[in-house]
Amino acid sequence: MVANEIVVGADTAWRRSGAVDWALHEAILRRMPLRAVHVVDERRRHADVAPVKIDGEVIIPDPVPAADQRVLDELSSYVAAADPALDLGTDVLVGAPSRRLAELSAEAELTVVGRRGAGGFARLLLGSTSEYIAYHGQGPVVVVPAGWQGRPGGAPIVVGVDAHEQNDGALAFAFEMADLHHAPLRMVHAWDVAARDTLDLAAIPDLRDHQQRLAGELLDAVAEPLQHKHPDVHVERTLIEGHPVEALLDTAESPAAQLLVIGGRHHRATTLMLGSVARGVLHHATVPVAVVHERT
Repeated sequence: MVANEIVVGADTAWRRSGAVDWALHEAILRRMPLRAVHVVDERRRHADVAPVKIDGEVIIPDPVPAADQRVLDELSSYVAAADPALDLGTDVLVGAPSRRLAELSAEAELTVVGRRGAGGFARLLLGSTSEYIAYHGQGPVVVVPAGWQGRPGGAPIVVGVDAHEQNDGALAFAFEMADLHHAPLRMVHAWDVAARDTLDLAAIPDLRDHQQRLAGELLDAVAEPLQHKHPDVHVERTLIEGHPVEALLDTAESPAAQLLVIGGRHHRATTLMLGSVARGVLHHATVPVAVVHERT
């Protein structure tokens, strides 16, 4: 059962990551409880605590290191200053941070994590924790780039539409976010014609026009039921001939979007993973990216 709360991962660099601020803003807007989780690596915890011998038996104590508890104490003060009425829960958990947060995503309304790197080569460094959660989480997982400062009200939300994948979860989430934030929604579908050295171009007159028409029909078909459900959302349909990663990144950056939404997918029925488009977007986006997985 999905809990009515937003889960955000908080490490020692949470003030610089942007993830806590994104999750806090969303929790305030939704009037939804915020749960900040700091995961202590099992190996580091044992390294910090000396074993003791009691009645001849060696025991490793299980306290939370003071530095880790201080992370959430400082975060609690930060949230209270922003909105004293917000319901905030804080947890220090033990284990592998990536796996523990991915497990929590199964019961969270939203799961928010930070992404290290701010520009140049650093933008390619998604980080093992955020990458794992984006690939293996359930429901919507939002990856926020380091130093994210937010966008002014009314900045668009961009969602990618793939002709070969399930778009239902990503589209529903994108429409809900656009409605909630009173933002325009840009639906983006990238398409391309066959290479000129193939037979397709010669076999089908005006192939480019034909494929562009099919792409437009796809956007119209998937948008119609959600537009009825969210009549106040202004929808812009964008067709781009080219690679989907470039199409999504360019649309999200010009003008700058407040969120880029893409779909996750199932693999072999049990393992959630991402395709090459989602991987490319996550590694290069300069705006927060929501990866919306179907829940198992």
